[in-house]
Amino acid sequence: MKRLMTLALLAAFAAPTMAAAQPAFTIDVNCGTDAAPVGAEAPNLHGSWDFLMVVSGAPSFGLLSIGLVDGGYGGSVTPVNTAPVVVRKITLTGNAIHMVVASREGDVLFDGKLSAKADRMCGTVTYHGGQFLPMLAQRRPSTYQPQAQRAQ
Repeated sequence: MKRLMTLALLAAFAAPTMAAAQPAFTIDVNCGTDAAPVGAEAPNLHGSWDFLMVVSGAPSFGLLSIGLVDGGYGGSVTPVNTAPVVVRKITLTGNAIHMVVASREGDVLFDGKLSAKADRMCGTVTYHGGQFLPMLAQRRPSTYQPQAQRAQ
């Protein structure tokens, strides 16, 4: 029993040192340089997207839900460790995407690029305090079709 307690104490003291030795987590936020063809119909962003951000060197996951609101896009962001927040505005210009997300401390912005297949977003989140965080979002597969594309 005494040996077991000694091993447990050694492990408890070694754990913070081992955790500190872990390399910082990074992600590639490059969605490619392919843009939608000129004159092509704007992509439909509607759906559920899994996202990953890097906060203080650690991965932070969540769900981004986008839908049509008053002729434009809106939605919500639900990080794994916090409550959902409202996506107030989404602007798509070519393959450049800009989102405004409400928070108690002020707006949080996302600026990035949409992949040519419109299934991935890559860019940077800017917090109200000026902190910049890389973010990647991947659309979940869906069978949803906008009403204009449904068979009559």
